[in-house]
Amino acid sequence: MNLLRCARATTPRFIATLLVLGSLPGRAQLAPDATPQPKPTAESPKAPPLPITPPALAGDAPVPEYPAQELAGGLTARVVLQLDVLADGTAANAKITSPPQPGFDEAALATAPRLKFTPAKQGETPIAVRIQFAFNFAPPRNATSQAELKPGALPVNLTGRIRERGTRRKLAGIEVEIPALNLSAVTDAQGNFEMHGVAAGKQQVVIAAEGYERFSASEDIEADKRLEVAYLLHALQTNRLEATVEGDAERREISKTTISMEEVNRIPGTGGDALKVIEDLPGVARTSPIGGGFLIIRGSDPFDSLVFLDGLEIPLLYHFGALSSTVNPDLLAGIDYIPGNFSVAYGDMIGGLVSVQSRQLRDELHGYINANLLETSLLLEGQVPGIDGMKFSVSGRRSYIDIILNAVVPNDGNVALTAAPVYYDAQLRLDYKVPNTNHTLQFLALTSDDTLALLFKRPLNRDPGVSGGLDVETGFSQFRLKDIWHTGDFTLDTVAMYEHLVLKFGVGETTFDLIANSLDFRSTGDYVVAPWLTVSAGLEVRNIHANVSAQIPASGLVREGDPNQMNPPRPDDPPIVFTGQPFNRTSPAIFAEARLRPFPDFLITPGIRLDTYLYTAQPKPAWTLLPRITARWDINDSLALKAGAGLYSEGARNGDASAVFGNPAILPERATQLTLGTEWKPIPGFFFSVEGFYKNLSELVVASRGSNLDLTNQGIGRIYGIEFLLRKELTDNLFGWVSYTLSKSERIDLPGEQWRPFDFDQPSNLTLIASYKLPGGFQLGGRFRLISGNPDTPVLGARYLATSDTYAPIYGAPDSERLPLFHQLDVRVDKVWTFDKWILDLYLDVLNVYNHRSIEGSQYSYNYSQHSYIQGLPILPTLGAKGSF
Repeated sequence: MNLLRCARATTPRFIATLLVLGSLPGRAQLAPDATPQPKPTAESPKAPPLPITPPALAGDAPVPEYPAQELAGGLTARVVLQLDVLADGTAANAKITSPPQPGFDEAALATAPRLKFTPAKQGETPIAVRIQFAFNFAPPRNATSQAELKPGALPVNLTGRIRERGTRRKLAGIEVEIPALNLSAVTDAQGNFEMHGVAAGKQQVVIAAEGYERFSASEDIEADKRLEVAYLLHALQTNRLEATVEGDAERREISKTTISMEEVNRIPGTGGDALKVIEDLPGVARTSPIGGGFLIIRGSDPFDSLVFLDGLEIPLLYHFGALSSTVNPDLLAGIDYIPGNFSVAYGDMIGGLVSVQSRQLRDELHGYINANLLETSLLLEGQVPGIDGMKFSVSGRRSYIDIILNAVVPNDGNVALTAAPVYYDAQLRLDYKVPNTNHTLQFLALTSDDTLALLFKRPLNRDPGVSGGLDVETGFSQFRLKDIWHTGDFTLDTVAMYEHLVLKFGVGETTFDLIANSLDFRSTGDYVVAPWLTVSAGLEVRNIHANVSAQIPASGLVREGDPNQMNPPRPDDPPIVFTGQPFNRTSPAIFAEARLRPFPDFLITPGIRLDTYLYTAQPKPAWTLLPRITARWDINDSLALKAGAGLYSEGARNGDASAVFGNPAILPERATQLTLGTEWKPIPGFFFSVEGFYKNLSELVVASRGSNLDLTNQGIGRIYGIEFLLRKELTDNLFGWVSYTLSKSERIDLPGEQWRPFDFDQPSNLTLIASYKLPGGFQLGGRFRLISGNPDTPVLGARYLATSDTYAPIYGAPDSERLPLFHQLDVRVDKVWTFDKWILDLYLDVLNVYNHRSIEGSQYSYNYSQHSYIQGLPILPTLGAKGSF
């Protein structure tokens, strides 16, 4: 249970509105950046992954025959292939990726099957990887040149290193040539190269690598001396993006979208913040920044879906107003978004999940500072001096909102700031590869804090019963220690975490203070039994101990479907008062699954999970046994079918199992999830996905008639729909996608009632994103969203309460009306300057370009005779600069 979410739900939601305030005929080498990078997956909640050793040529590469028809022209050519290097080191599935070159292409394809590699390894296990490989063709010479001698026959007299300009990233697989001598060399994994027997005198060194500007330098070679050089290559595209929405041969989830961090950096409306891009994916509902930016996946309640960092939950996803996430995005490798039918490795939720993976830290010193009109963030990472195998990173962020509001809010008015809003977060990480062992250790510390205080000098017009002040603090700290042990075909991933959570709300006479401490333990083992079978099993335990003090009106305990949650609680409600009320929740679980390949292109993943839920004052433990299965068939390179079915459960949220707020005897909520879909790549660079889904919900926790404190498991629900994703992967200068979801989510709370929409039901959700790289270091992007308004409950009238001299509303049918359609355009412009050792990015990110104030809810006058809408944020430009080295 996420106790932070618990406290949010037990406090009146109207409070949230206040938060707005070569010489040979042919030469061959790995193409640039051939070192395979591990793709982020949700296959298991592991991070960081075991290091991957790239493949290497075993001996000399076979020499392709120079095309006879080209002899007269004496042309040179470079043919780049895409190859699969299998676990036995053989090359397969060669495809041309460079522009057509008749004759040369055929010669390269004919030679590719003769290539032999030492295979890539993850840890000590050989694995199959996909790489780029290049054959270079030069016309044969009649005379034997210096370059035709064996490499060891002459001494090394030219060495150097190749790096990317600006980022200083080491570039592997880069060919360095001296055309006049027909000499060439290829950089290794560290970006270094050597040349033997370069003739004395002025020599022209040329580098023509795919994805980089052509480089040329004149070097003065002296006899009997070695010359060391350092070259910087300028990338044709800054932050070159990679195609990331694709089938993963070993993934467990059939419905998964993976987003690389390079993609996030240029998506308009996100400010480069990784976790904010989630809302632009199929099946994710838009949430109001006023409401805190809840995660709503496939129509489920916000508390039904969770976010994980390296396999453990993040309790607070966003800072105030959802302007920034609480985790530095530059520490992340990517995001796996899994809207449904996820693996048995995850539990205690009936919605969807987002799994965020941290990236590997760099060996060399690297850092940045990013400052804009709202906040400043910074990061520094590198090798720990004097300790081999240990790397560090430290990062942080602080907002300026307190400075801005102090300038615009008059202290002599009705509202005075006693502590203006401010948020900050910080992260410290240490990675250590223990020498001479199979252990890799990681320590990660996270902290986040948001504070706000207001003083109401006079009662608010819309609520005469509220006076005094508003005090809010939300924050958490986590300390994680992870060990990854790998030997042969077995990997054991173990992590332990301590978390401290603070939530304090005070509005007028309503108060809520929560202090929670939790311990988490998770251990997962994976064993490769055979190439066609991998088995996995794990254990996880989470214990949360909380102390709560509160004074809350009963009507302040809002639940799903309760009307007009932006309005204050009823003034005639007797308050619920308690001090230091302890609550404990323990949720142990075990799980196991197999990944079977009855034939190479078909993957089936059956699994089973046992969850147990233990609460304070619970009459007897609650448990669920949950079988799940998914299947994926890659019919060919362009078309795949996928399907999944499974049972899911979720323990009590929102304090529902506490004796004060609910019922310790309530049972876990349950869901049956079904998914069927297809993926299609009609032409290179385009990806199209269609998925239909159905969820049947049962034993939903609901309040009995007349009391929000008398809870039962009588609710049912159903959610169904279809999702479309058309993606233009980055090729040349353009990328983007079109995402559309057509769905319906509805429920019945108590027997005899009619079906009604969920509070966040959005039947139609369209998102269009495009970004284009212009000449001169400019990049322009846009995001447009057109989304159904949320359901709303009308007020039909009011009753006068003489005892308190206030009015109580008379509501219509719950969620029987709908707020107006939401639409918004966001634009981002970047200008990038690339220097030798650092990069400067100046950006303008504008939310709500045409200043359409979205409607986020309804509000009424004190006697409910007048109605108005709560408007969302106006146009919000953010100008900033990021310098990195």
